[in-house]
Amino acid sequence: MKRATVLTLAVLAGLTASAATGVAQAASQTPADPCAVPETVYTVDGALPRAWERLKRGGALPILVLNSASSRPDTAYPALLEKELAARLPDRKVSVTVRNAPGATAQEMLPVLNRELASSSASLLVWQVGTADAMRNIGPDSFGEALGRGIAAAQGRGADVILMDMQYSPQTSQLITFQPYLDYVEWVSQNSDVVHFPRFEMMRHWFEEGRVGFAPDSREEKLQAYQFVHRCLGRILADTVSTMIDRAGRPAP
Repeated sequence: MKRATVLTLAVLAGLTASAATGVAQAASQTPADPCAVPETVYTVDGALPRAWERLKRGGALPILVLNSASSRPDTAYPALLEKELAARLPDRKVSVTVRNAPGATAQEMLPVLNRELASSSASLLVWQVGTADAMRNIGPDSFGEALGRGIAAAQGRGADVILMDMQYSPQTSQLITFQPYLDYVEWVSQNSDVVHFPRFEMMRHWFEEGRVGFAPDSREEKLQAYQFVHRCLGRILADTVSTMIDRAGRPAP
């Protein structure tokens, strides 16, 4: 075989190997689960002892979702959370009730929180907080004080608490300073025996990874982004709840 031919074949072999390596690397970088987030963004930690005690006594799992948004359709994450948990706990009645307080700050949601917990007897509160406070530039200390009061009220009524922070979009993040409120949610969670569900960082991760866009050009693209986010939030939140309930039921080491 001539030298030129050998060199040509060697070059082609190298290009083929490089292409195969590139494909393999791309495949390894694309998560099998598009909803997945790294441990640096979220790790399920803690337990839900009050919800576990309710289930242990043969009771149901009533969940209250309190937010500052308007009414949401059945495709929003609370409905998906209920469906996912019902499948994982087939011998228990799982119900998710949503109460909206449009545009309300954490402080303004306290009366709604107390009223709804009293009437629903929920064993788990998912409290979406921070959006209205950040938009209205409420003092972070006042925000944190309201969180503390709401958490104490919920725990006093026998409900575990998951604090879900605000949504992320690159546009609103340029206009509104969210970080002080995100920091307070994290700090309060660590010091009040509650769970911080970092919706903001999850959505930012999905955006930066190119899995979802938050500036779509069409109604169809907006719908796709909405469905992706809520499907992922519902499933990850169901994973969180079921994992922490299971952890609460394990004997102490």
